[in-house]
Amino acid sequence: MADALQALLDERAVEQLFHSYFERVDANDPDGAAAHMTSDVAFEVMIGERREGRDRFGRALGRVLDGYTATSHHVTNLLVDLDGDEGTASMYVYAFHRMASTGEPWHLWARIHDRVRREDGQWRISEHLVHGMDAVPMRPDLPRSWYEAHRGRLDREPAPRA
Repeated sequence: MADALQALLDERAVEQLFHSYFERVDANDPDGAAAHMTSDVAFEVMIGERREGRDRFGRALGRVLDGYTATSHHVTNLLVDLDGDEGTASMYVYAFHRMASTGEPWHLWARIHDRVRREDGQWRISEHLVHGMDAVPMRPDLPRSWYEAHRGRLDREPAPRA
């Protein structure tokens, strides 16, 4: 019973980790968002290549956030799988962005596949991989290869429309 309760508490803590992380993103606080990462975090966020390190993550996120005057991120369908002090988390995120260059909105639907690790009693993100699923409008500065369908849809043909 105690193990089951601890597992539920850990899952809830990981869920809160992501809500707190995105709250800092929406506050335009890249350092605060980076504090939710391990020092050796590996990440890939709209840059097309993998990078490592909490400080580097904070700088990269700051550059991304400079492109918006406002953001609002909404986490759904969070799946957490923990094994001791490590685990995985995947989720969908809808994100509203107000573009700094034009004032126009940009809507993004993304899938996040992360790894988490407990450090000093706190759950932190040790790998952060963001993949776009769709956007309105499509941005010309983001390669089409960054957008991917749900893995369950990769081998399926679309159903014919009546």
